[in-house]
Amino acid sequence: MDKIKIFIADDYPVVRRGIKTIFSESPDYHVVGEAEDGLRVLEDVRRLRPDVVFMDIIMPHLDGIQATKLITKEFPETRVVILSMHHDPVYALDAFRAGAWAYVLKGDDPSELFRAVEKVTAGRRYASPSIADELLSDFVEIIAKEPGTEPYDSLTSREREILRLIAEGYRSREIADKLFISLSTVKSHRIHLMKKLRVNDIAGLVKVAIRKGVINVNVK
Repeated sequence: MDKIKIFIADDYPVVRRGIKTIFSESPDYHVVGEAEDGLRVLEDVRRLRPDVVFMDIIMPHLDGIQATKLITKEFPETRVVILSMHHDPVYALDAFRAGAWAYVLKGDDPSELFRAVEKVTAGRRYASPSIADELLSDFVEIIAKEPGTEPYDSLTSREREILRLIAEGYRSREIADKLFISLSTVKSHRIHLMKKLRVNDIAGLVKVAIRKGVINVNVK
């Protein structure tokens, strides 16, 4: 049986080195390449045609979600496994919408990497057990709201919570501290909110929050 060709995309060398070491210890896998930014990933995937790409979400030049969309469109036979530090299921939902086959957390046991490859190469989707329950709950919540055409209806409960805090005047660092999440997670949520609600700035988010009754117009 041919070895499964693995490609690693992450902007941290230590992460790439760690994944490469893990798979190099097995005779069934061959790490064919690695890259630190999204544009380089696309170039190398076109050239190397890996079976599986381990993809980080936050990368220079082109983020992992956009890179995943382009790879799965151009090379549907290549399975993208998102390897992320983000526990919030909204990231996993975005990844699967983009065409990813699996979502694995960087804090998981290394055996999860092998399990993910096994599943996706067999044509099955996969999510880390530590996030699977929350992901399913959010997925059911979104599916239940899909018949509506109002963009606000597509927001998850966490996104609505962050929208409320933004509209109430909390800064990103304050939101991060209040919800016990990282500053980068808050910033990513803000970007997703603007995209989903089709607005371009914080003022637009506040207007949506007021219109939907998320906050009272008298909130200071």
